[in-house]
Amino acid sequence: MSQAADPGEVEYDEDTGRWRFKPRGLNITWSSNEHYWTMPEKGTDDPAELLKVCWLEINGSTPKPLSKGERYALSFKISMTEDTFGWQEAPAFMMAKVGKKGIAKWARINLADVQVDHEMEVPFGKLRFEVSKNAQDTTLYFGFYELWCGGWKGGLRIHEAVVEEMPD
Repeated sequence: MSQAADPGEVEYDEDTGRWRFKPRGLNITWSSNEHYWTMPEKGTDDPAELLKVCWLEINGSTPKPLSKGERYALSFKISMTEDTFGWQEAPAFMMAKVGKKGIAKWARINLADVQVDHEMEVPFGKLRFEVSKNAQDTTLYFGFYELWCGGWKGGLRIHEAVVEEMPD
C-alpha cells in the first residue's frame, strides 16, 4: 500500500533546529503503486506526484524528540500539475501532534486555490505549535490529509515537509 518512510530522506540542521522531510522520508499511502503516485528517485530533491487517489494520507514523525518548552512550525511545500482535478469540493487538512497521546492542531488548506506549477508553502503562516515543558513524549507526529469527500483527485506535488524551531 505505501512504502515505509526512508530515514535517509530526512535531514536535520542542528544550527537552525530545522527538519526537512523529502517525499521518500514520509509515509505516503498508495505510494508504492505507480498507478496512484510517481515517487522521486532516492537522494534527489524531486517531488512526489499524485496521479490519482480517493483519499490523500501523508504521515511523518521526527526521528528524534523535539525540545521541551520550544515553539515549532510545520509546513509543506507543494505545487499542482496542469492535470490537477478533484480539489474543488475537497479541502485538505494538515495536522501536528506532539506525542502519540497529544492534542492535534489542525489547519485547513484549499488546494483548489493553488496555481499550476507554482511552488508554495502551506498552510499560510505555517501550522505553529508548542512543546510543553512537562511533556513525556516530545516526538512530533504530523500529516497532510483529504479523506472525506470520497472523490478522485490528482495533480498534487509534494516537494517537502519542514518542521522548524520558531524564534522567541
